[in-house]
Amino acid sequence: MVNYFTIFFFALCLSILFLYRFYSVGIKSLLYFGKKLEDESNYKKAENIRVVQVILGFSFFIFHSLLFFGTLNTFLFFIISFITSLFLEIIGANKGYVFGKYSYEPSLCPGPIIGNVPILIVMAWSGLIYMSLNCTFLILDLRFNSIISIEVILTTSIFITILDLVLDPIAVNEGRWKWDKPGNYYGVPIQNFIGWFFNTTIILVLFKLLSSKYMISESHPFYVTFAPGLLFICLPIIAARPCFERKLYFAGYIGILFTAFLSATSIL
Repeated sequence: MVNYFTIFFFALCLSILFLYRFYSVGIKSLLYFGKKLEDESNYKKAENIRVVQVILGFSFFIFHSLLFFGTLNTFLFFIISFITSLFLEIIGANKGYVFGKYSYEPSLCPGPIIGNVPILIVMAWSGLIYMSLNCTFLILDLRFNSIISIEVILTTSIFITILDLVLDPIAVNEGRWKWDKPGNYYGVPIQNFIGWFFNTTIILVLFKLLSSKYMISESHPFYVTFAPGLLFICLPIIAARPCFERKLYFAGYIGILFTAFLSATSIL
C-alpha cells in the first residue's frame, strides 16, 4: 500500500508541474522555452494547480513522517516548523527583522493570510524543510529515522539556503513579494538568505530538543524512504528553467549545479 501511494505521489507531482505550466504559459512551452510567461486569463487556473500541489505535498510529507518519525514526532515537527516559520515571517513582513522588510502581493498569493503572510507560503516552506532534512539523511548515508545531529541540522539549513537562491528570484520577478530596500541579488537582500538558514536551524534544534528518542524502525524500499529527498534533488533544476526564461541566469546556473551536486553526492 505504501509503495503504491509513493509511486502515485511522484506521478501526481510531475503531472501537476506540467499542468501548471500548460495553464499559465501554453502547451508549446512544455517542450520549449516560453516567451509569454503569464497569461492573465489563465492565471487563476494555474494558481489553483499550485494550491493543490502544495496541499498534496504537505499531506504526503505528514504521511511519510508518520512512517519514520511516529505520530508524536510528526506532530512536533510540523507544528514547530509551521509556527516558527509563520512567526518569523510575520516579524519579517511587518517589522523587517530576520529576513528584511518585505511585503507580499495578496493578488498573487492565493489562500488565507495571517499577519500579512500567506498560509500557503508557510506550508510550502515547512514541506521544503522536511524534504531538505530527508535529502540530508540520503546524502550523509543515514537512516531517515536516526537521531537529529548537529551535522544534520547544519547540512539541512545550508541546503535550504542554496535552494532559496534559486526560488526567491523567481518569486520576486513574478511580483509575489518584494523588499522595501531591494538587495543586489535580483532584488533579494543577503539578510533574507541568512534568515532562512537561521529559521531552518531554529526549527531543527527545537525538534531535536523536544522530539521523542523513539523512532519507528520498520524498513521500506529506498524510493519510499527517500521520496521527499529525491524530489528535493529535482527541485533546483526544475526551477532553473523559469530562471533562464526570466533572464535570471546566475540563479538558473545555481539550480543546475545544485541538482548535479546533490545527485553526485547521493550516489557516492
